[in-house]
Amino acid sequence: MTIFRFSMANRAMASLRFCLFATLAVSPAFAQDIEVPSGQPLSFLEFISEQNGERVRFRFLAPEIGMTFTYMDVAADFQAVCDRLVMPALIENEIEPQQIVLSMSAVDIPFGEDNADVLQFFEIFRPLNDTCIWEEF
Repeated sequence: MTIFRFSMANRAMASLRFCLFATLAVSPAFAQDIEVPSGQPLSFLEFISEQNGERVRFRFLAPEIGMTFTYMDVAADFQAVCDRLVMPALIENEIEPQQIVLSMSAVDIPFGEDNADVLQFFEIFRPLNDTCIWEEF
């Protein structure tokens, strides 16, 4: 599993994030203040590649989910992020996963950690003809 994590407070990680997204051909704006239909504050946390690239994960911090924003308020944000940010980066870099997992977390917790006090939303997509196709799970 390959994990690339970003933190504005950590310059070394900022450089790593820049290298990752330079590799993925995504602008530095990818990391913070991502514009989404709901208007919620959303920022990038980390990219994870699993199963030899068959599955990729993009994790986002969404601190107002569960307080100001419900799942129904942010549901369209997943499609927008996948179509506008994730898919162009994957295409540009010829990364062809079978599955794209997007997650939003109210608090930045380590990947794979289960914390009943932290709200997280997940959606799964399948890339098809340069678009993100939502997959019910």
